[in-house]
Amino acid sequence: MKSTEEKVLLFIAEKKLISQNDKIVVGFSGGADSVFLLSFLKKFQKKFNLSLIAIHLNHNLRGEEADADESFCRNFCEDLNIPIFIRKKNVKDFARKNKLSLEEAGREIRYKLFSEIAAKENCTKIATAHHQSDNTETVLLNLIKGSGLNGAAGIPAKRGNIIRPLLAITKDEILSYLKIKRIPFQIDSSNEENDFQRNYLRNKVVPILKEKINPRLDEKIFNFSSTIKDFLGFVDSALEESLKLIQFDKKDGCKIPLSLFVGKHLFLQKEIIAEALTKIPKLEPNARSINGVLNLLEKKVGAKTELASGYFALRDRNFLIISKNKNETFTQVFIERNQIKTVDGMKISVKEISKNVVSLSSDKNIEFLSGDSLHFPLCIRKWRRGDAFYPFGFSKPKKISEFLTDLKLSAEEKANQLLLVNDSGASGNSEIVWVINRRLDNRYVVTNNTKKIIKVRCK
Repeated sequence: MKSTEEKVLLFIAEKKLISQNDKIVVGFSGGADSVFLLSFLKKFQKKFNLSLIAIHLNHNLRGEEADADESFCRNFCEDLNIPIFIRKKNVKDFARKNKLSLEEAGREIRYKLFSEIAAKENCTKIATAHHQSDNTETVLLNLIKGSGLNGAAGIPAKRGNIIRPLLAITKDEILSYLKIKRIPFQIDSSNEENDFQRNYLRNKVVPILKEKINPRLDEKIFNFSSTIKDFLGFVDSALEESLKLIQFDKKDGCKIPLSLFVGKHLFLQKEIIAEALTKIPKLEPNARSINGVLNLLEKKVGAKTELASGYFALRDRNFLIISKNKNETFTQVFIERNQIKTVDGMKISVKEISKNVVSLSSDKNIEFLSGDSLHFPLCIRKWRRGDAFYPFGFSKPKKISEFLTDLKLSAEEKANQLLLVNDSGASGNSEIVWVINRRLDNRYVVTNNTKKIIKVRCK
């Protein structure tokens, strides 16, 4: 049987976690896991020619106990002749301000601190003390919450410059090693509280599973999650070229070409959607969101489904569009003669000009109107159901919805189409003057008899 140290060394070699001359930042809480990790790396420092730095974060959550942890870490590192950075953060305050759980807030602060110190000290790796038992809890939590295959893959041995060498061993192996070697460590009393989901799973559920079903639960779940990782690696390679065609909009949304789904197995279709959702802030690729987007493939253009965190998915002509719901910045805007206004990010100007400066132009952003029957101010608004106009060159009216459909615009372009509208005075009616940047209304075309000419520019 391999010793605990041999297991870790073999895992490091297999996953290529440490290279010669690495400079490693070690997250050091003073608990059993991080004490083992730091002691192990110190013991094999010469083997890899390592430079080591420890970081301890005082979360300011446990009063005197936390201060005792800090003091222990300082003395432990001094005995090993390892430099240590100690920082204090108000995790509870950060969690409240950012609407996070204490666990999420602590994790976010820790990894940010690790990255900052690693960059400042020119470190090549960041090592954390996650082990097989942590992986068991993570996989079970993810499966219970329905997070899918990515959740079943558990904790990665390496992500970027973050390494986790202890995933080869269990918590029991760590505790046994420290006991035999008589290496001291701190005990976090909050780990015994069952208020947190992870603690409840660790203290109540996992022991029963080990006792009643399989004492080697950690090893079996680790092997399972490793198999899932390998499978997802295969899927990623199969989808690599396809995923490059997803168009992301500043990580606030994306457009997935419908062509990516043609001829692909249902599983791969779902993975394409999951990959897109993963890269959008506050969106989780869970079964509900993935299936909601997938179902749009069978729907008509314009079909829509609501996602979490204010996002929606839309079936467009050539794309599945995932976007954030935008609050309407206006219902309608009024513009006077010889005035400029900014609407939906576009500058719109209305100017009366003399007839001799009118010129033909292919610029769709400029239009010349007959101003003889215009009543200022004109109205700029989005089109509404039932709106109709007389397209230039036609003598019969056409609904705006049909006109935009004929142009084969995307659903997003259709939804955001602006109109320039004239209040027809005493009649109390209003008429569409210009489907902005698309088509002029036939009733407002400049003729030889036109007396007033209005130049409208929208860009």
